[in-house]
Amino acid sequence: MRIDKKKLESMLNLPDDELWAEIVRLGSGYGFTLPKETPSKEKLACLRSTAKGDRINAGEALKLLNSIRKGAK
Repeated sequence: MRIDKKKLESMLNLPDDELWAEIVRLGSGYGFTLPKETPSKEKLACLRSTAKGDRINAGEALKLLNSIRKGAK
């Protein structure tokens, strides 16, 4: 999967609720089931930080999404 850095940057600048809705939408397209309710600001800040690096750490992002999916806020 190739990541469009400009599109990613514009997504990361969305408000928390809109960003999470987009993550849920994209995730469902790849078979991920994520909760509809927006996670805590801290979790989203961590996710944004993980995605903003020069090299996106997919493993860390997936761990974070999995913890959110399991309800760990």
